[in-house]
Amino acid sequence: MTKYFVPLAMDTYFRGDSIEVEFCQQVRAGGNHLVVATASGKPLGEGLHLKLRERELAGVLDEFRKLPAADRQPQLVVAENVNQPRRQVPKPPRGGLAVRGYCTYLKPGKSGEPIRSEVYYYKQNPDRWKVETQSDMLWLTDAERQSLVPENPKPGDTVSVSDAIQQRFFSTIGIDYMEGSVNSLPTRNSTMTITVERVDAKGISLRLDGYGQMGKPFDTRLKGEARTRGCDVRVLGKLHCDRAAKFDRFDIVGIGKAWGNKMNYTRREMSIEGYPWMYGIACELVTGDSPIDQIPPYNLLHYNGSGTSYFSQP
Repeated sequence: MTKYFVPLAMDTYFRGDSIEVEFCQQVRAGGNHLVVATASGKPLGEGLHLKLRERELAGVLDEFRKLPAADRQPQLVVAENVNQPRRQVPKPPRGGLAVRGYCTYLKPGKSGEPIRSEVYYYKQNPDRWKVETQSDMLWLTDAERQSLVPENPKPGDTVSVSDAIQQRFFSTIGIDYMEGSVNSLPTRNSTMTITVERVDAKGISLRLDGYGQMGKPFDTRLKGEARTRGCDVRVLGKLHCDRAAKFDRFDIVGIGKAWGNKMNYTRREMSIEGYPWMYGIACELVTGDSPIDQIPPYNLLHYNGSGTSYFSQP
């Protein structure tokens, strides 16, 4: 089906310029739902509860094929006097660092090693589907990037990562954010140290060690208390940069445990087993050149629960 449709995930907090807003209003795109429309702005599948499945989209495709060519292949004209967006999408800090984080559920394997857990949305439903790995971004400023490396690095030298970076890392991409639209959690306690392992002509090799405790402290009673979340995670990383602290590697992995009952999702929708449950995170450096790399961190835009702005000092 993908060769017939152009999928677009739209953040309705940033509606675009006046022409884009007009198009969204015309096809009634907004909020947490799926719409299908032609390039001319004609909605398709009206009255249907659409999902990203062939069962629903096959009928919409038949509807599209019956349309006149003017709707299927319109002549698009670049409009004049376009009003700029009311809210501009933030850009990565100039000279800073952009890191993509991933989060997924884990469970102990046969030998006790952590393996990916197979969890389903609405497990008892015949239309169930597997819970997807979630992704988010971490941005650091130019000054923060430089602060991660000693001025005259020698093997064995250490850097204690600033409280601001620790708070941002652990409270946003160090937490369990497998529920999707997840706000940050205040970091109750954390540590993060970077150690110089090797310095040579190729650059500086670094090791990162860290541990964070976020949200509510563990309590078995939170399992039945609405809108409660907490977790802790241990992280290890391999980093590499040149003498100017320009990074070409920023690999971090972490394993943590999470608890609580935010919106009852973990039991009602995902049927996750065990309490507390295990989750894992992984991070990698991105160049920021592709459109997907330029998507701002979720908690820079919405639902920041840490009590501070994204780049502020704690």
